[in-house]
Amino acid sequence: MTSEKLVLVTGATGYVGGCLVPRLLEKGYRVRVLVRDPARLSGRTWLAQVDVVVGDILSPHILKQAMQGISTTYYLVHNMASGGNYVEKEINSARNFVSAAGVAGVEHIIYLGGLADPDDDLGLHMRSRIQTGDILRQGIVTVTEFRSSLIIGSGSISFEMIRYITEQFPILFGPVWIKKRTQPISIQNVLDYLLSALDNQNSRGRIYEIGGKDIITYAETMTVYARLRGLKRHIIALPGMPINLMSKLAGLLTPVPARIAGPLLGGMRSNSVVRDDVAVRDFPQVHPLNYETSVSMALDRLSPGFLELIWKNDNSSFRIKREGFFVEGQQTRIRARPETVYRAITGLGGMRGWLYMNWLWKFRGFLDKLVGGPGFRGRREESALVQGDILDFYRVEALEPKQRMRLKAELKAPGTGWMEWRILEKAEGDVLLTQIAYFAPRGLPGFLYWYILLPIHHLVFTGLIKAIVHQASDIQ
Repeated sequence: MTSEKLVLVTGATGYVGGCLVPRLLEKGYRVRVLVRDPARLSGRTWLAQVDVVVGDILSPHILKQAMQGISTTYYLVHNMASGGNYVEKEINSARNFVSAAGVAGVEHIIYLGGLADPDDDLGLHMRSRIQTGDILRQGIVTVTEFRSSLIIGSGSISFEMIRYITEQFPILFGPVWIKKRTQPISIQNVLDYLLSALDNQNSRGRIYEIGGKDIITYAETMTVYARLRGLKRHIIALPGMPINLMSKLAGLLTPVPARIAGPLLGGMRSNSVVRDDVAVRDFPQVHPLNYETSVSMALDRLSPGFLELIWKNDNSSFRIKREGFFVEGQQTRIRARPETVYRAITGLGGMRGWLYMNWLWKFRGFLDKLVGGPGFRGRREESALVQGDILDFYRVEALEPKQRMRLKAELKAPGTGWMEWRILEKAEGDVLLTQIAYFAPRGLPGFLYWYILLPIHHLVFTGLIKAIVHQASDIQ
């Protein structure tokens, strides 16, 4: 049942906003999103169900347009990516927003800020999150503010920093404040609070500190992650370790840019724990999860099926680190019918071969057999593939006729790999073919494995998609 209320979500291209929108839609709310770069919404499964307003939150004209007919708005934006003057932009954005909301007659603002004691010696990022809440409350619109510590979920900036750093370093060096305490909260619990506040009249005008069940140190966030992944990690605190160096390393080794990692790391120099647990009383339907469960739920999403990939155009390629994966993707247009392209990709392997450098695929299978893996096992030749079939050293994980095939590697390797092909008919006789290789490394050996083989993988994957195009053209 669709609600009459129209809800505005700012920050929909960010992690929390991107998770919140589908939950709002599931509950029947009408949703509008305000985004600076609409291309970053490409690939979102919910895009066709929302009203999109394009523009900057600093523009009064855009805010007026975005807030027409809005009852409640979520304020989920931050400006850390804008560089050294991000604090000034945070303050100006909040002032613009609360002013426009008052003029538009918005009833309710729900804001997600940072959890810290305002009287502590806070970093600039954490201080700006608290200031933002203060500014929003200066307007005439009622505000519900939630303050959270580290958000744990696949795709969360905080969790991805924990994931990638812990995976790559058997010995972890950190500043002395790595022993400070935090109260991590699962993304599921954050969304529960944000959604519950929509209809909880008693929560309006209040500040809520929210967290998970466990209070642990920042060091323990990594040691617990390591244990769940079967890794052994040792942490050494070093006095005087510069944040600039740490942020640059994070920018190189994780999906988090250095300009964002720096403020986040700086914000960890104070404790981030719930001091007033009134949220538990006012939102009894929310059941906080412990840290281990939160991490386990994030790790359960280590599958390509949970990734939403964004392409800038129809003829491009990319190579990224994201949500525990290395991803290499390529796209090309083909003058062919979807069924002929599908026949070409489902015909790969076995006696038919891999179309490009087939000897190298066989050699990889031979090496796998030597180390106790399944090796090159062939495929059923007499009929079409079905889900669960063996295809050389892969297993067919997903099949959608004329649309998609995904294979999961069963090789002995320090991580798990997949190959996927997607077919999209753009016009009659015109198909967009997307080929994506995924690898989820486990520990430092997994990262070294990917980087060492990267030139070979790129050569083989580039040649393979070209050979598939040629094959699809020949079998029309």
